[in-house]
Amino acid sequence: MNSPAQQRFDVLDALRGLCALLVVFFHLPVSSHLHPLALFRHGYLFVDFFFVLSGFVIAHAYGGRLGSVKDLGPFLIKRLGRVWPLHAVMLAAFVGLELCRLWFHFDAATPFARDRSVEALVTNLLLIQSFNIHPYLTWNGPAWSISVEMGAYVVFAAIMVLAPRRFTAISLLLIVAGALIVLTQSTRFMNTTYNFGFPRAVYGFFLGCLVHRIWLMKPPTFAPVVAGWLQLICLVVVGAYVSYAQGPWTVAAPLFFAVSIWIFAEERGLVSRILSVR
Repeated sequence: MNSPAQQRFDVLDALRGLCALLVVFFHLPVSSHLHPLALFRHGYLFVDFFFVLSGFVIAHAYGGRLGSVKDLGPFLIKRLGRVWPLHAVMLAAFVGLELCRLWFHFDAATPFARDRSVEALVTNLLLIQSFNIHPYLTWNGPAWSISVEMGAYVVFAAIMVLAPRRFTAISLLLIVAGALIVLTQSTRFMNTTYNFGFPRAVYGFFLGCLVHRIWLMKPPTFAPVVAGWLQLICLVVVGAYVSYAQGPWTVAAPLFFAVSIWIFAEERGLVSRILSVR
């Protein structure tokens, strides 16, 4: 039997996969009869599902394993090792494209300029490109979320080592601060990336950590039939919210995802059984 820290949440993994597909579809520059649908046009909001789920999973896996400064290095190296190699490969591909543009002049674009500058390449390699350093997305645009999530990992680890007994209180402060910054400073509200992506990520990540604490203290114990209906209602409500949310209303997205994660973490009911089929 897996220990609590080793427990896998297969249903949450399945939901992560579905949300990933919706985010990919949002980014694909292709025309389709599905693109006009609001659920797909607002697919950027599902990135916040990843932030909330990441906070939940990291709190579950490492909440009791970061007790001293010597634990910081292994934790951050392991987290970096999960995202940086693929990120570096993608950057290498984009650099190769710019070199081809430089050598073969296959289009009118200036190589290694603006969002593909050498300076931006350095910040991308350091995973700090989305901390309001550049006035636009650079190189591999979608990698902005990896950058800010690594920042959230650093904050999480620092709190766990320096002030573990105040983790809940600090998390609440970070959640409120992140949400307020996005609400009051971002002109595009939750559709913010290179400029206010970090407070957006902190808001979702630490909300996920808080959901994990609530789940530990009061896990859902619904009967399978009730759990199935709650999960179905949850999917419908989240789908409707994402489809219709605009402007400041988008800032509530992590709250919807937080409730969903708490409900689905039980992994009971018909919907969970369908999602956990391999």
